[in-house]
Amino acid sequence: MKKQSIVILVLIIATSVSGVIAAVAVQDRKTKKVTRVKRPQFTERDWDGIYFEDLFKDGLVGERPQSAGPGQRPKATNAVAQNPDAAVDASEFAWSKYISGSTIEDEVKTLQSRLVQDVTTPVKFKSNYAKAHQSFSILSMLFGIIREYDSDVRWKKYAGAAQVSFERAAANSRVGTSQAYESCKRRRDDLQEMVRGGSFAGEEKPPESLDWSNVVDRNSIMERLQESQDALKLLTANKGEFTRDMSKVLHESQMVAAMAQTLLRENMPEADEETYMEYAKAMSSAAENITKACQSQDFDAASDSVNLMGQSCTNCHDDWR
Repeated sequence: MKKQSIVILVLIIATSVSGVIAAVAVQDRKTKKVTRVKRPQFTERDWDGIYFEDLFKDGLVGERPQSAGPGQRPKATNAVAQNPDAAVDASEFAWSKYISGSTIEDEVKTLQSRLVQDVTTPVKFKSNYAKAHQSFSILSMLFGIIREYDSDVRWKKYAGAAQVSFERAAANSRVGTSQAYESCKRRRDDLQEMVRGGSFAGEEKPPESLDWSNVVDRNSIMERLQESQDALKLLTANKGEFTRDMSKVLHESQMVAAMAQTLLRENMPEADEETYMEYAKAMSSAAENITKACQSQDFDAASDSVNLMGQSCTNCHDDWR
């Protein structure tokens, strides 16, 4: 009995001590001081250059554009008048000068056939995704051209939806994952349906205007340019080859001209750099001369222009590598 009383007394004391400790802990938690971040201090120099001191004096530069009447175009400012190439309305760009509708159609069909071979199973896609990326990137470029084309061309009705879909497929196919495969497979099937004469079931709304730096990456263009250059060298190796495969020469020359002009589109890397522009324009000019040589069946002119085109590519690589 005495032992039981001692045990009960010990439990009572332990309970009391625990309660005191808990109370102290709660009290300590309630009274713990919180250190706050100090209010930042600013001076007038911190705002210097961020806002205009005088909006009308510093923010509005150049002549005020004159309003146009109904059916009229606004007059160009002095800067544009002095350099018309500095600002070109995409809707007025004469793509037909560089590439025909039939060449675009043939290239789209070729890329569609390649995708049927490269996007087959997830396992094969893992080893071929770089090829798929190349095809989708050039498709995005071609449908960007179709969207801006200055005359009637096949698939123009679906150009906006197709372009943005192929742009996304090109981005997805930078890796060989199963998710990328599924995305590319859907776009492959959409393209196949459109080529067969159906519609294009695009999932994304196309932007109001094209940002060419997103439409196609420069590496894909460079790879396709190398493909064209290698083909043109073989096709103009002798007069017999040139005469026999003149349609292929014409196709590749127009592709080169279109890609050279794409490299010069607004927002493309180095598109505003003078030396780079000269090389791209020289390549485009040589390609245009190859097209003219095909039309006149002039082998010597075609061969000379192929050499000039290759020289412009070499010079550009030497300066920009």
